[in-house]
Amino acid sequence: MIIDALTTAVNNSFYPAAIRKMLASIIECEPSNLPVGHYQVQGKQMFFNVVEGETKLLADQKPEFHRQYLDIHLVLEGKEVIGAGVLGLPLPLSEPFNEAHDLGFSPAIPGETLIHLQPGELAVIFPGELHRPMSTCTAPAALRKIVAKIDAALLT
Repeated sequence: MIIDALTTAVNNSFYPAAIRKMLASIIECEPSNLPVGHYQVQGKQMFFNVVEGETKLLADQKPEFHRQYLDIHLVLEGKEVIGAGVLGLPLPLSEPFNEAHDLGFSPAIPGETLIHLQPGELAVIFPGELHRPMSTCTAPAALRKIVAKIDAALLT
């Protein structure tokens, strides 16, 4: 996992080129002005969604993970808490893995760490890393964010 700010992450030479390319593409699109929707960067290998919703209490969010794509969660408006942790592979499933959506749910995140994101901050979650996005530890509130997806094959 990586926690950073969009303005510094885009130029961090230690990050893989695919992550920097995605972040540069997001900046180029002026994310604060983008309507809710799906945006292609490089076909099915790199894309992002602008989403609006309401955070939920952390305890009400299921721990999830992906096998093919890494996520970049970028807060545009509001505040987000992401519960995160690494359990180790293979991850136990609480229901069958959804291959079509590259989405699995696990019963818990042992040793969970909370990531608190403000506007302009991001978290990069790699395949196999458990996370509970769109969460809060207080009262549910409006959240506008980008969820970017990068095929892990682009990292090697």
